[in-house]
Amino acid sequence: MKSRRLNAIGWMGKILLIATVTGCTLFNHTKGYETQAVDTHPIIANLAPDIERLYLSWHELDQTYKDIKFLERGFLFDPDDRQLGYVQKASLYVQDAAVRIRHRWEQLSVLHYIRPEMMRDYLTLNVKELTSAIREIGYDEKFLTIYGSFITHEAVTDDLNRARDSIKINMGVLNQILERLLPIENTTTPSTVL
Repeated sequence: MKSRRLNAIGWMGKILLIATVTGCTLFNHTKGYETQAVDTHPIIANLAPDIERLYLSWHELDQTYKDIKFLERGFLFDPDDRQLGYVQKASLYVQDAAVRIRHRWEQLSVLHYIRPEMMRDYLTLNVKELTSAIREIGYDEKFLTIYGSFITHEAVTDDLNRARDSIKINMGVLNQILERLLPIENTTTPSTVL
């Protein structure tokens, strides 16, 4: 009984040794697709000012959202609860735009950590996400305009106008980043190569 266990352990050791020496991969799944290394320093240098500006303008939008939420509390005991509903809806669209902008900034602010051979793929994904985010933020701005037209409180309308201006600035920065990324975009991503 003991010799059978030792014999089995010996065979398992030999199998593991052979697998280690010869390698464990059966075949290369990405055959036919080679990533091209990109010199990342000029890309990062070109995008850094826009990414910083995006962060600062996002921060301004986030502060405006917090100001609106603070003013929203004043409507809690107002007999006309429709104003409260309009302010809440408008603030949700400000928050939605702010979250989308922050997420784009987070994705772009890590460019220093992307391996050069993966930079094209990463930027390609960002082009697609930026395009989608710009479209969605545009919808947020339109709904903000619709709900803002029903709000009569001057301080809230001032904050909503500030938020709308900030959203437009952020969209301009996102569009500028998108224009810089389009020439770098990888046209043959792994998902298109089968």
